[in-house]
Amino acid sequence: MNSQNVTTLFDPQNSVSFDEERGVVGTSNNLTLDLGNIDFGNKKYDCIWVEMSYQNPVSEDTKFEFYLDDDLVAPKTSFSVPLNIAPIDYHTDRKPQSGLYFKNEQCPYEAITVFDLRNNDNTSKLIVEAAQGVINQKRGEVYLIIEDHHIRQFEDAYGIGKCNLLRDEQYNSYVKDGKTYNYSGLASFMKRYKNNFSKMVLWTKDKKWTWCMALMICAQEGAIPVTEDIMHFFQDELGVNLPVEDIRDKWSNEMEAYEWVITEFVDKGKCHPTLSFSVGLREDSESNPWRLYDYAVATKGLIFYLEAKEGSEGFNMIQKLCAHMKYPIGSSVMGYGAGDDGDGLNKATNPYNVGFMVSDFYSNGSFWCSYPRKAFQQRKGQAIEAKPGKIYVSLVWSDGDNIQFDANHLYNMFSAPGRGDVPVGVTMAASLQELNPFLLEYFYKNLTPNDELMAGPSGFQFIYGDSFATAAADPDGKYDEWLAMNNEWLATAGFHTGCLWNTSHEERYREYMRTCGLQGVYDGNNVSYRYEKGKNGEGVVSISQGAHCWKEGDVYNYLTGFKPSTQKPVFCNVYLIAANYGGLDGYERLKRELTRLEMYLPNTYEFLLPMDLCATFNKYLEEHGGKYE
Repeated sequence: MNSQNVTTLFDPQNSVSFDEERGVVGTSNNLTLDLGNIDFGNKKYDCIWVEMSYQNPVSEDTKFEFYLDDDLVAPKTSFSVPLNIAPIDYHTDRKPQSGLYFKNEQCPYEAITVFDLRNNDNTSKLIVEAAQGVINQKRGEVYLIIEDHHIRQFEDAYGIGKCNLLRDEQYNSYVKDGKTYNYSGLASFMKRYKNNFSKMVLWTKDKKWTWCMALMICAQEGAIPVTEDIMHFFQDELGVNLPVEDIRDKWSNEMEAYEWVITEFVDKGKCHPTLSFSVGLREDSESNPWRLYDYAVATKGLIFYLEAKEGSEGFNMIQKLCAHMKYPIGSSVMGYGAGDDGDGLNKATNPYNVGFMVSDFYSNGSFWCSYPRKAFQQRKGQAIEAKPGKIYVSLVWSDGDNIQFDANHLYNMFSAPGRGDVPVGVTMAASLQELNPFLLEYFYKNLTPNDELMAGPSGFQFIYGDSFATAAADPDGKYDEWLAMNNEWLATAGFHTGCLWNTSHEERYREYMRTCGLQGVYDGNNVSYRYEKGKNGEGVVSISQGAHCWKEGDVYNYLTGFKPSTQKPVFCNVYLIAANYGGLDGYERLKRELTRLEMYLPNTYEFLLPMDLCATFNKYLEEHGGKYE
């Protein structure tokens, strides 16, 4: 066999080689090859010999499959069902939701200062981010460049070439006690704003929790947090002459410090009424610091970073803080859980009416919140005729309920090659209509006919339906209040589909479906397919969210597990993990998998946007008595 005739269609490990005696050799799972034209009539070939290593004996899961071109229907090259429906004008006269997130005044472009911190020492980034929050408490004046795409986002708003970066090159290499630091952005910022702060608050990395204390004091008193090294840099190099409050030994331990917070800030009504922040210093804070500090300080919200393992001292303190705050429905905890325990943080706060919004790497929140609130609209899903023998599939990018993914990963993916070639739903945070309306408008402005924006779990906030508001005197009444609010925020965000996790409580799940106002809900527990009549009189369907796909090959492996039926259509969804399967090559990766599926079973898979799949499934159910066995 001539190696030039062989085409490698799928080889994720790049394992294929050609041996004169053995022919094609490869080790990848699901290796797929096109052997080219083989003329068995010329007597040069009378068979194809395939050999598998003894470690992987042939079974139902490990076997060879051959297809002759003459036996195959020509595979599709386009994966869009021809609905020919373009996105509608996303502008709407509806009033956006409001009242849950901090807003400040918008600043004229001429007064905005942009500081470049990309190459700065990471501790200096923390300091400037916190100080940015103090300056931006009244208006969005300071913008920081932490990563390259922050320049693009600023230019999205103000135009190419309008991002004038400030940094003091004199301090690119500042040497102190034999160590070299890049303080260029820090120095430029402090020279500009040193007279805007009431004092310096001295904290220590030896007691990481003092960072949270420093942030709250700075937020309340207009101060700037400093380590000892940076305090001396300000004093010795920049001539800063501010009083210093040393909090390094102010409390004997962490729990005593939070008791002080309750007495001094919480019980005196000084904290933001609906916002709290789990934003301390994670174990990798020296190499990969978080970004949310500016928004936390600007809001004057409650700040903590405590172990969230159920029954722990930290878990109990989180609940004590929430109980003292008396948070209303719609309140949020932003950031992430200590020890990477997001679930624990959710379990600690949910009973006290608080939803979770992952946002630890969300930058410039105190700047973007100055943009006016805005409502949006999107076309509704349209049904097609579902036929037996077909497998109808929707595809969903994960994690858009996380503010940091919207502002970073998904923002970058919207410029990726291949977007718009395949119908995919993109989960998105409905809260952006108040928190960062400019970012949500960016996504709407750039939608193609093959894009849909939809809600992530569990709608406008991430909650566990089974445990939400259970600390209230009337848990079901509070849950109903949250459901009504969820409906309003999803409607003015323009969403028609969403995801729901961790609600095994049957009646609470059904009530969610009846009240959400969506066309369909993707069930993260993968329990069953469901149908309900919404309170608006329209049918609402629930579809299993499906497999979490992390790498190339996962989509193919999952979807080939569904078999077409001669009796009914098959409906399913694929949940694409944005951080792993996605990225700048995520859409091209997905297209390769769908092409491979098409070669496996030509003209069997039909790919729909989530709202169109839900509309199609709803139509099928209503025509078949609401049942799908």
